[in-house]
Amino acid sequence: MKTINPNTTQLRMLASVKSQSWLMNPNEVQNFALAALEAEDRTNNTELDLSMFYDMRKPMTIDGDGIAHIEIKGSLLYSCPPIYEKLGLAVRYETIIKEVKLAEASGAIAILYNVSSPGGTVAGVIEASEAMMNSPLPSTSYCSGMACSAGYWLPCSTDTIIASASAQVGNIGAIISWQDCSAFWAEAGIEFKALVSEGADYKSTFHVEPNADQIAFLQESIDESGEMFRDQVSESRPELDDEVFKAGWYSGVKAAQLGLIDGIGTYEEAREDLLFSTQFETS
Repeated sequence: MKTINPNTTQLRMLASVKSQSWLMNPNEVQNFALAALEAEDRTNNTELDLSMFYDMRKPMTIDGDGIAHIEIKGSLLYSCPPIYEKLGLAVRYETIIKEVKLAEASGAIAILYNVSSPGGTVAGVIEASEAMMNSPLPSTSYCSGMACSAGYWLPCSTDTIIASASAQVGNIGAIISWQDCSAFWAEAGIEFKALVSEGADYKSTFHVEPNADQIAFLQESIDESGEMFRDQVSESRPELDDEVFKAGWYSGVKAAQLGLIDGIGTYEEAREDLLFSTQFETS
């Protein structure tokens, strides 16, 4: 990977990525931001075959047996440049919703979701989850790589979850993070200030280092998101071991033992099982 020297606009983008509320494995938030900058840099050369550098995301397809295939791949975001989706770096929640509706309208008999995601933003996850859960089509999620945080919330909206033995599954919880750079700036003789309109006490959060009231506000917000996540998981999978709510992530084998998934297998095996169950239900 070539060295990237972000400009001021890109640095602000990186900062905004860090200060959002995320349902994502914390190790992956910065990785996504840096990958997005690299993608932007590469796309400046339109003659490049980008498939040489990225595992491109495939739009929804329906196979010969009527099974719709939808990729939940990369970081899950409320909004992002379309190029990030094409390159497989991210997928918008709205794209998932549209592809579910397209599968229904196109006569699919079931949906198989191919999940490889470290998670994503809080904004948008509930709407995508509801679209998946409310679809009349039988559904299975196959977790091929990482299915963490929001990348696990969405599979919990399907009838069955299958994973590879080496997949990483779980990370149930929400996170918000930022850097305290006050000592760094103080050494440079810089002190940040902010004025807010009367009564708007939380307005300056992240513009200056948060005070105790602002941190309490952020904690309440993150707790609310985490509780909604836990409720969704508990409702769809009531036999879970309480260990999973510590936000750990586990191999497919361990995830099956803890009740996070229904079984171990390959993508093709998951497809065959879904097809069989669909044919059984309609016979």
